[in-house]
Amino acid sequence: MPKSVRRPAPRRSAALPPLLAAALTAAFVPAATATAAPAPGTPIPAYITALSSVRYDGASDDLLTAGLGFSGLRAPAPPAPADPDRPTAAELRRQAIWASAGLSAGTGGGLGRLCGPNVDRGRPVPGDGKIAGVEYRAVAGSGSHSVGFVVQVPDDFDRARPCVVAAPASGLGGVYNMAGTAGAWGLHRRCAVAYTDKGMGPAFDDLHSGTVMAHDGTTGPRAATGDRAAFDAGLSDAERARFDAERPYRVAYKMAHAKTNPQATWGRDVLRSVELALALLGRDRREGAPRGGYTPATTTVIATGVSNGGGAAVAAGEDDRRGLIDAVVASEPQMNLAPLDGIRVSQGGRAVPAAGMPLIRYNSLASLLQPCAALAEPTAPGYASLDTAAARRRCAALVGDDPRLISRRDAERAGPDGLPRLAQEALVRAGYQPQSGYLQLAHYDPQTPASYAMSYARASVADSLCGYGWARTDASGTPVPYRIAELAAAFGTSSGRAPAPGVLIDENAPGGPVADAKSQGPDGRHDYNLRGETCVYRLAFSRAGAEREWAERLADGLDATRRTGDLHGKPTLIVHGRDDARVPVNHSSRPYLGLNSRAGQGRGTVSYVEVTNAHHFDSTAPGFDNRYVPLGYYYQQALDLMWQRLDGRGKLPPSQVVRTVPRGGEPGHAPDLTPADVPDIADRPAAGDRVRITGDTVRIPG
Repeated sequence: MPKSVRRPAPRRSAALPPLLAAALTAAFVPAATATAAPAPGTPIPAYITALSSVRYDGASDDLLTAGLGFSGLRAPAPPAPADPDRPTAAELRRQAIWASAGLSAGTGGGLGRLCGPNVDRGRPVPGDGKIAGVEYRAVAGSGSHSVGFVVQVPDDFDRARPCVVAAPASGLGGVYNMAGTAGAWGLHRRCAVAYTDKGMGPAFDDLHSGTVMAHDGTTGPRAATGDRAAFDAGLSDAERARFDAERPYRVAYKMAHAKTNPQATWGRDVLRSVELALALLGRDRREGAPRGGYTPATTTVIATGVSNGGGAAVAAGEDDRRGLIDAVVASEPQMNLAPLDGIRVSQGGRAVPAAGMPLIRYNSLASLLQPCAALAEPTAPGYASLDTAAARRRCAALVGDDPRLISRRDAERAGPDGLPRLAQEALVRAGYQPQSGYLQLAHYDPQTPASYAMSYARASVADSLCGYGWARTDASGTPVPYRIAELAAAFGTSSGRAPAPGVLIDENAPGGPVADAKSQGPDGRHDYNLRGETCVYRLAFSRAGAEREWAERLADGLDATRRTGDLHGKPTLIVHGRDDARVPVNHSSRPYLGLNSRAGQGRGTVSYVEVTNAHHFDSTAPGFDNRYVPLGYYYQQALDLMWQRLDGRGKLPPSQVVRTVPRGGEPGHAPDLTPADVPDIADRPAAGDRVRITGDTVRIPG
């Protein structure tokens, strides 16, 4: 049974406990001091290959805001390093934490007023938000097989009722990616926070200059960085020279080119972050610590994350058979599900067209359809940048015998002007919500299916799978060398792909390698690289043809990431935006609810909250501001509800649909979001809002 936690007391200052400290790295900052020498106690797990620690005084630097305070997190640009070519690890950490907070997006959408790192239980946090404590950075493994961890222990950690919040990074983000969300929530409750990059993160290998990223975010020559490198493309010197001569200025990055399929070990990595946190806490010999030490029996642990970080939290819940984790909270989790075997999903009394498809399939299919479907939404964000002539050519290319695309019969009936509508209908047949058509262009991102295909298939950068690579380019789209400062800034600015401003490259373009956005077909006209996208689509859906070996490797890698729904009785709360066009509800949270119910023989432990007028990103840009509410508001509320559940002060809410009210107004001029627009998750939802499971069918209200 989950341990009970108590209602947190007001934050108070406390002396620093004598926790473990290893030698400090170059990340030492003026506000930091070395902790005490290693104390006897719980051994550090054997898989940890590097460990360092820094104490932050809570004034000039701290755990939550990196010394910026809430006002600094609101700055419109990240804090600049003193030397852009040689930023320190502390400066890179500060940039990463600034990016995780997102407060520069403004308050109109509720950020900073209703949700965010400076909001707790619906109320702004007093003061500047700085929190003193010890931060540990650790590494498991080495190079391409390495995983990064950060454990933060606030000075006022609650020893009487200890708790740990395990927060894997979302997307391909770095290890601090969740500092402004789950990290802030945990620190406000005097919990330790355990982050992990899930073996992904922004690490890269610039094959031209030989520059790589160390685990602390700093960059340097591959030979000099040595074992401190978080990723190496795995090419010999001769192979590097040959590759750079044939395809100069390319860059490899960890998620796509590590040849390790890191998604298969997401659950393990989250569990390791918990084990590490407990071991570090176990070095605490202060009065008030649990008599039995910090163990799964004495310490409450919540695994929580967003997007594929949410999927990692769920994976940890499934992989945990030792009682390390007490509860799971996930927002818009990206999960590749086990075969549904009869589990169905209905919405408004009608069966949805498709459910339970893995990301590589629904995303590669959507990538083919989105340029054409975008023509049907001329008011959608990004439409001004759409090459409408190329989009029309994509429409024509979709017509054929593939039932997932556009049939010849339907095309003949609709005519050329009707093809965008047919592409939208194909997306709906693929399981996307009808109203998500407005969002499809904003989510057109062919490098996502390309990089996932490489990851699942464990491809090398030298394989250039489906003719894809990454590089910095000039205005014509031709690959050119990176600047030193661009590579040096990647830890704080990169989303986990090629360092900015690197882009996807079409290696097989008729006129020579060029930026994918400028790719041309055999006729010399821009076609959004139909050739490359079709290749990824074939790998995702078929094991036949010329790419059979790669397709089989991809399928094997994909199968290693499947989720079964068996959380071993752990209370779990999932929130998801109905309009999500990045991780569609029909392929993630909805069918997972059915799998969990089946695993529990009808007694599922997942509560599912579906939020209308919410999607995958809480953008407040024009066109998003007036149509959508922030899902982050409900993620924070879900964490609060789970805390109350573990504290014995309430039960998890029934599965339900929460019906919100968009801000309205003109794009770019939406009125401020109010509490009336975002009603709370109900402890007793109306009958017409209840999500139910009858037999093998997950029934979602319309």
